[in-house]
Order: sequence, then C-alpha cells, then structure tokens
Amino acid sequence: MINNIKKTIYIRDVSKEFGLSIYSLRYYEKIGLLNVPRNNNGIRLFNNDSLLRVNAIVHYRRAGLSIKQIKSILETPDQDEKHLKILFQAKKDLNKKINDLKETMKYLDFKIDYHQKHLNKGEK
Repeated sequence: MINNIKKTIYIRDVSKEFGLSIYSLRYYEKIGLLNVPRNNNGIRLFNNDSLLRVNAIVHYRRAGLSIKQIKSILETPDQDEKHLKILFQAKKDLNKKINDLKETMKYLDFKIDYHQKHLNKGEK
C-alpha cells in the first residue's frame, strides 16, 4: 500500500506499481473514478491522494466489485449501510472463490502425486 508519498509520480510509474495499464488509469480518470492533477504541460502527476484512490480501485476490482459499485462507494463516502452491503457481498463471493481455488489446488496436488508416482514406477 502507498504510504504518504510526498512527491508526485508519472502515469507510467503508477502503471508499473499497481500492475495496471496506462489505458486503464486514463479510463478511470475519464469516467470520474480518479482526479489526477496535471502540470502546466498537461502531464498527469499522481500525488498521494490519487495514489490512495488507485490503491482502493485496485483492491475493489480484485475483490470483484464492478466499476459501477466502486464509483458508488467513492462518490458516496457517507452511505455506510450501502457500502457495507456491497462489501459484505464481495467478501462472501471472494470467500467462495477462495474455497473453490483450495479445492482445485487439492485436485491438482492429487493429480501431480498420481502422475509423479506413475512416472517413478516407469523409471524403476
């Protein structure tokens, strides 16, 4: 997580830091999710506030929230009940995905073990 960065950084650095395309960052700005300050030449200079906003967007997207849900949360900071409903559902969905992935991992471990044993028998 970004912690009180005092300097400003360019879009390409933000892109690398968060694993987002420059196009995505521009898109988020275009639809109003981000408000990135610009210098006299019109170059985006991400400050601490805009970096914190990118960080929030990245985590919300990773948790499965839609752009519409993220925009709603960011535009209505005082609607706690509405936010909790969205976030609890996202957490529930994410836990389901995690459990599904754990089951898939168990299956893969089983198949790896099976094929490894089969391969080892052929070597002897």
